[in-house]
Amino acid sequence: MAQQSKPLLALLLCLMIAKGNYVCMGCMNDHVVVRQRAEDHSKVGGVHALSMFKVTVTNRCCFELRNVVVVAPGFRSAIPVDPKLFRRNPGGWENYLIGDGETIPANGSVTFFYAWHTMFLMDVAGMTVSNCL
Repeated sequence: MAQQSKPLLALLLCLMIAKGNYVCMGCMNDHVVVRQRAEDHSKVGGVHALSMFKVTVTNRCCFELRNVVVVAPGFRSAIPVDPKLFRRNPGGWENYLIGDGETIPANGSVTFFYAWHTMFLMDVAGMTVSNCL
């Protein structure tokens, strides 16, 4: 009896591992949402008035994420952005690390502000899924 159950147990274990990996694969870049909006309609600055933008990066995956990176071509800000929230990723000219690379829980978010003439396009470039199984 014990001999017969070993292959079945091995198959069950393989299926559980495969199922776990499939669920993790379900947490792709499109499960991290980057939303931007003009925070208020007043302008920042003097002669060259700039708009203030609020950026919220939200984890819509059912698992924790870390090392979330967005690509933001040409990004600039006339006001300092807290580097613990958004900073250039070493080795990636237009890649920026979100939340100091720390864990963003399921349905959690990181928010930061910047000021410029126009809104910059920001898309998720990658992340690490934590505590998947």
